[in-house]
Amino acid sequence: MRLNLIYTIIFLLTIIPGTGSTALAGELISPRLDAAYTKSPDGTKRISVSLSARIDDKRINISDATIQITASGESGNPGLGTVVTKSNGKAVLDIPSGVSLPKDPEGYYTFILRFAGNQKLGEASKTFRVMDAFMEMSFVKVDTVNNVQVKVFKINEKGEKTVVPDVPVEFYIKRLFCLYPFGSEKTDSTGTCTAEFPRNMPGDTTGKVIVISKILENDEFATVETMKDFAGGKPVIIEPMKRRGLGDTDAPLWMVYTLLVLLSGVWIHVAYVIGSIIRINTIGKRELARQNSNPDKPAGRDPA
Repeated sequence: MRLNLIYTIIFLLTIIPGTGSTALAGELISPRLDAAYTKSPDGTKRISVSLSARIDDKRINISDATIQITASGESGNPGLGTVVTKSNGKAVLDIPSGVSLPKDPEGYYTFILRFAGNQKLGEASKTFRVMDAFMEMSFVKVDTVNNVQVKVFKINEKGEKTVVPDVPVEFYIKRLFCLYPFGSEKTDSTGTCTAEFPRNMPGDTTGKVIVISKILENDEFATVETMKDFAGGKPVIIEPMKRRGLGDTDAPLWMVYTLLVLLSGVWIHVAYVIGSIIRINTIGKRELARQNSNPDKPAGRDPA
């Protein structure tokens, strides 16, 4: 009786997970749609999209998914375009600076992203709002210290500039493979913040560097960037490459003398070997001629 009960429990434990999997097999997987907004220094507005889904307790990037992007406002919902995700599940839509976007009464851009779904994935949508911000960069020298000054402002409904206080701004210098950070400040009541430019920062041959300031992932403005050339770096002097050879006089004297002694020793040995070969050949010919002239005389060294 007890053995039959154990078999029944094992049988039920085996069937129940399979039944649950069969029931879930026909359901669509709910994807996750994320978006980020970045305003470039030239005024281009970039919307970065990523689509993923959790499958078998793993976050999988969804590729070849078409996502439609529109802008919402009082004047309508114009379509901005569609993007298709790549193998990493991401896609990018760039909106040129000359494109006019509708705004809501508060002055925000509202972007709507939609994924229609497919045979395995369900629908997904994402809506986010962002305020258009502007940054002006200038360079101020106080005594011997170079400072980078940034002013953050926005445009109100009357088309006037309105300063934005208490906004964190990051300062960078563009290097060959990365961005070198040199300051992190907040704008004051005038919408201005200042960071000290690093001393002895190497630039190009004229001392020019590219300074970049960013507002990173702000709740109101998202990410905003600006950049400007600054001739406050340390000029890099590029020396011509010296071509060295065995006859160069730029080498230290001890090295020149050592090389001459070593090479002289080598060539003396070579001359000695060549002289010995010639001498042996000469003596052999002389001995052979003497034997031919006196065939009865035993071979040996000539006493003369």
